[in-house]
Amino acid sequence: MKKFLNAILAICLALFVIGSSVIITMNIKSIYYNNIDKLNIESMSNLSREDIIENYDYLIDYNLSWKADEFELPSLPSSHNGKIHFEEVRDIFQNVKILTIITGIISIIGGIIQIRKKEFKFLRNSSILIIVMPVLLAIPIAINFNACFIMFHKIMFSNDYWIFNPEIDPVINILPETFFMHMGVAILAIMLICSIVLQLIYRKLKTINYDNLK
Repeated sequence: MKKFLNAILAICLALFVIGSSVIITMNIKSIYYNNIDKLNIESMSNLSREDIIENYDYLIDYNLSWKADEFELPSLPSSHNGKIHFEEVRDIFQNVKILTIITGIISIIGGIIQIRKKEFKFLRNSSILIIVMPVLLAIPIAINFNACFIMFHKIMFSNDYWIFNPEIDPVINILPETFFMHMGVAILAIMLICSIVLQLIYRKLKTINYDNLK
């Protein structure tokens, strides 16, 4: 029973870290701002930097806000299918937020209980889970990001509305694939940092507990 509880808590903590990494990265808008010049998004989209930022900010706020409004970009038109796609994307992020909150509550309550019982292995196991997942994801991404990008969309969406026609959904011109790769790298980096922190906390608590037993 003890091993089962530790396993459940380790999984919940790992999911909390993953969800938090996604949300944190989404909120770091400077990642995109820095890509505007590097990826020549102005020339690709024929939009000014101000218009690009305005539309990108809307996308982020739309996906992360609890309030569900009709999708309407500030200065770009959207097709019916395009709007449906972004509504589906928003649903995914809302589910990520809910999962992060639930697993966060479980991790805090369960973590306090386990630490008081001098049970620290869930920290180590969660750290391992968080490290293994980025490594497993990073390998295929490094080999062929485009194939992984397409596979991800086929798994997450039951339609092909994510295949945009820039003539009717010009928003795709401000969202190059390379930017998504940079976001993925940022998410993996945060996950790895959290994994290292959890491992350090585990070792510190184990050392303190060992010293108290002397």
